[in-house]
Amino acid sequence: MEILKYACPQSKDEAFRLIREEHGTAIGGAAWLRTNTKTIALGVDLAGLGLEYVREVGDHIEIGAMTTYRELETNPLLRARFGALFETTVSHVVGVQLRNIITVGGTAAGRYGFSDLNTTLCALGAQVVFYPDQTMDLAQFIERGAKVPFLLEKVLLPATAKGTYHQMRISENDFPIINTTAVWTGSEWRIAVGSRPAATRLCPKAMALLGADLHPSDDILASAARAAADELQFGSDIRASAEYRREILPVLVRRALMEVRE
Repeated sequence: MEILKYACPQSKDEAFRLIREEHGTAIGGAAWLRTNTKTIALGVDLAGLGLEYVREVGDHIEIGAMTTYRELETNPLLRARFGALFETTVSHVVGVQLRNIITVGGTAAGRYGFSDLNTTLCALGAQVVFYPDQTMDLAQFIERGAKVPFLLEKVLLPATAKGTYHQMRISENDFPIINTTAVWTGSEWRIAVGSRPAATRLCPKAMALLGADLHPSDDILASAARAAADELQFGSDIRASAEYRREILPVLVRRALMEVRE
């Protein structure tokens, strides 16, 4: 990756103008951005915008776009509200050095198919906030993208939920072959699946089978797990075939559902 011009704005207004009017590319941790070979005419560094935070505001939690994976992994507020969910989700990502670089905003904005975090965020019903004042469901954004250049400011989560993340990898620090997060929000079940190897998708048919009962029967869990695999599309890559992913997924979904149910 080559950056021809580099800017370090000190306000969100300035960063937004550079991105929208001068076609700048937002740069967070650049952990994944640097893996491509394209030339960036203008890089807009977001480090000076004060977007590194995890805080509770009313009935939701705000996570700033520049918050790192390591902060998600160790943050006491997230652990108090979601147990080990975030630690389980991101602790497999390479090593601490990289988790100190990768940002929440960069992952969400990139809509990466291999993302562990996007799967968990979608299952939680996360919303993304684009500066200056536009909010969108993260699952919809990942599916549809954005029509104009944007500055992703923060991610919003419900204040509490019970969820668990499961995945299959060839090796500990490799990208996942397939991953899933199941969440009980207090009133409904949500299931998200990523690394198909395409980007994260929700499983509405499987979610509907589970209904509004925190303790569905084993038969219903099994039916929902199979429905999740049946309603999604899978592809093949160097890590696994589409058929293998389709066979593995119901096992992971069922495990996740049983863990949350307990």
